[in-house]
Amino acid sequence: MAGTKMTLRRYGNELIYWNEQEIIVDQAYLDKHEDLYIRLTHPYILGTKMLDVYLNGQHLLVQGGYEEVDENTIRLDLGTYPLEHPLAGQHIPLVIDDEIYIRTWKPEYRQGGGGGIDDLRFKRLEEEIVSARKYTERDVQFHRLDDRLDYIQERAEVKTMVFVLDPIPLGPCKYEMRFPFEGKIREIYASCGVYGTSKSEFSIEKCSQFDYETLPNWTNIFTRNLTIHAGEKSSNTSHLPYILSDPMIHKNDHFRIYTHVAGEDLRGLTLEIVVII
Repeated sequence: MAGTKMTLRRYGNELIYWNEQEIIVDQAYLDKHEDLYIRLTHPYILGTKMLDVYLNGQHLLVQGGYEEVDENTIRLDLGTYPLEHPLAGQHIPLVIDDEIYIRTWKPEYRQGGGGGIDDLRFKRLEEEIVSARKYTERDVQFHRLDDRLDYIQERAEVKTMVFVLDPIPLGPCKYEMRFPFEGKIREIYASCGVYGTSKSEFSIEKCSQFDYETLPNWTNIFTRNLTIHAGEKSSNTSHLPYILSDPMIHKNDHFRIYTHVAGEDLRGLTLEIVVII
């Protein structure tokens, strides 16, 4: 079995690299390899048609003269003996003095099919796009890469401020939160761990960074406050939904909760402000 050689060829302005593998079948080879499987000395990307296989000078075709098994193996298909032969129906094996020549293409550019497409690069691009449609192997794959990019963009653009109160004091909350982006409020949602037996009412107050550092001036962002009705777990079921006076947020605006009415027995308030930046 001859050694593997690296050869460089130039065609016009195009450089093409390939690896050569040459096998001269002798008794030692047959003793070691009793089947028609050929172990490639250079890995090959399946399905790229970048493999040339010759037996005694005859070009063998994939799925006709050989079969791709994996990236390191092919199996020769030399046909079967004819009916009139004593070994009729059995696969024709390799014999001493058979010469196998394999060229594994490693191109920087190789245009195939006359369409001006680099087969190897196109296949790798296709595999990369398919892989990019999901984050992990357990994820459900998006139908299009654009759908996944939209999903990522939406997640990157949406931020949520979360306030958690338990117990729930009346008046302004002592916890204040700065929002370090410009944005627009998309949704406000309140929920509770234990619902109250009477109505609860909350407002959200905002203060600019300048006012916060000089003379704090807190203003209600609602014209109709947020309510959770008796026996309800969230503000979604309120028949009097909140109304925003101004949904816009300036960079570094500060926020706090103001409790106007805390429902009897209400516990574990969580208030979320969803913002598109």
